[in-house]
Amino acid sequence: MDKTRRQALAAMGVATGAATVFGPLAMNAFATAGTDNKQPAVPSTLPWPWKKLDPMEAGKRAFRLYHEKGG
Repeated sequence: MDKTRRQALAAMGVATGAATVFGPLAMNAFATAGTDNKQPAVPSTLPWPWKKLDPMEAGKRAFRLYHEKGG
C-alpha cells in the first residue's frame, strides 16, 4: 500500500496533536507517581569542606584523564 505525502503529513499532524493533548497528562501522571509521603524534600548539605585548588594541577589531571578515558 503506497502512502502519499499528503497522507504522511496528515498522520504527522494527528500524532503531533495527540502529543500536545496527552503529553502533559502523561507527564503529570509520571511526576506524581510515587509521591505518597507528605514530608517535603529536604536538600542535603555537602559533606566535604571547601579546599583551595591549584589550577595547574587541576589542568594536568583533566588533560591526562581526558586522554585516558578516550575523550
